[in-house]
Amino acid sequence: MKISRPIDRRHLMALAAALFVGQGIATPAQAQAQTGPVRILVGFPAGGGVDTAARHVADALAPLLGQTFVVDNRSGAGGQLAAVALKQANPNGQTLFMSNDHTVVIVPQTLKSPGFNPAVDFVPVARVTQIAFGLAVHPSTQAQRLADHGKWMREQADRGAIGVPAPASVPEFTVALLGQHLDVKAHAVPYRGGAPMVADLIGGQIPAGITSLSELLPHQKAGKLRVIAVSGGQRSPLLPDVPTFAEQGVKGVDQSNFLALYAPAGTPPAVVKRYQDALRDALALPALRDKLEGMGMQVDFAPGEVVSRQMAQMTESWGQLIRASGFKPQ
Repeated sequence: MKISRPIDRRHLMALAAALFVGQGIATPAQAQAQTGPVRILVGFPAGGGVDTAARHVADALAPLLGQTFVVDNRSGAGGQLAAVALKQANPNGQTLFMSNDHTVVIVPQTLKSPGFNPAVDFVPVARVTQIAFGLAVHPSTQAQRLADHGKWMREQADRGAIGVPAPASVPEFTVALLGQHLDVKAHAVPYRGGAPMVADLIGGQIPAGITSLSELLPHQKAGKLRVIAVSGGQRSPLLPDVPTFAEQGVKGVDQSNFLALYAPAGTPPAVVKRYQDALRDALALPALRDKLEGMGMQVDFAPGEVVSRQMAQMTESWGQLIRASGFKPQ
């Protein structure tokens, strides 16, 4: 007579978990874990464009998902600290990362040991916005266009400083392009984020600065600074009277930056999809769109696979510029 052996409950649960994960479905343990606060890492200081956008998105996601979201600022090294924190996080859906393209495109190419590989260590959830960046000057310079600022810098030999939100960043490489185009000795002054850089620009400590329009637009409207050039293939609808860098003869800055949400590698696909769907719904809300667009951002949702392709394309194009500049990873 054949005697059936009782099934070990632990083995049954392990089998069920494996089947859930294999199908991209969150296990009961993972679902339970998602009831606590969700941390959104931000690699730049509070008050900056990425931080403010992350807080607006968190406020919109909370009621849609019935969860609490907390923004965790890990500023420094161009977002590297926050990126490494994401890599080291438990991939249970409780830690996300809101980042601009600088951290995932430029940082891995400019540091010898960045500590993370976005193509391997991150799972893109979705794109939130496209973001143009601009060159702004202090009103005292009287410059209205790049040529005006170049003339002013040549007349003021000690005033070639241009603030940038991070070292070895797209704005810093843009400064190098400007120096070549305008035939001036322009040099980048790196800050730990756009907010402190803009504060110094308004205060007159630096005569010019390059950062995202989201950090420049409110002060442009208040007359505290003047944007004289924007990135991208066409003029920003937020500043239609301001010509692009390309229109003024500076090639190589015709791409828009982007802001996206990421999860750690290993996060169950169902969890990633849950956040992606919620983010799509949140970005359709007029209240959130108005807040982001009021910051100078163009709401432009795209799923994670589109973000992956955009990262790859920008890594290649900016990589060419970085190598051509002679920059050596540090």
